[in-house]
Amino acid sequence: MAMRTIYLVSDRQASFQRSHFSLFVPSAADPTMGTVIHVVGAPMAGYALEFKRNHSPASIPHSHEICPIGQVASAHIVDSTDAAAAPSIDCQPKGDIEIAAAQVPPPGISENFLAPVNDTTNRRCQEWTVEYVRHLASKGIIDASAVEIVQSRRDPPGHGIGLQPAGRH
Repeated sequence: MAMRTIYLVSDRQASFQRSHFSLFVPSAADPTMGTVIHVVGAPMAGYALEFKRNHSPASIPHSHEICPIGQVASAHIVDSTDAAAAPSIDCQPKGDIEIAAAQVPPPGISENFLAPVNDTTNRRCQEWTVEYVRHLASKGIIDASAVEIVQSRRDPPGHGIGLQPAGRH
């Protein structure tokens, strides 16, 4: 059975902000392109699941890190049918790895978005990503060691929380 490496992408626009987490699933035809699985939104409005197809992490315009988290059997992944297609965004899961993402509820509106993040009342993309990878591991899609890799990359609970002075970069 062919295996594919799955990556955690962590990007931040400024050092005082929390990193945005997503998973990158490279295409079998072109490993520099693939599908990004993540939640987008804001703690005061809630988040939504999103799939960015035919996307390259190299196109992220600001600081980012890409870290392998484990191997997934190709049978769990559905690639875009047209490798030359333009990048697109949707919320319709394809394949087991994306169906599993749709089974993990995105974070809702935070009870207090100025409080440190936690795994219950003030969740953001990092907390969702850990829960999603934990769900993948529980289904046997990825090794449980991936959970610890993602967990170790999280920002401290208070990092990037609170109001920032105007003009701070």
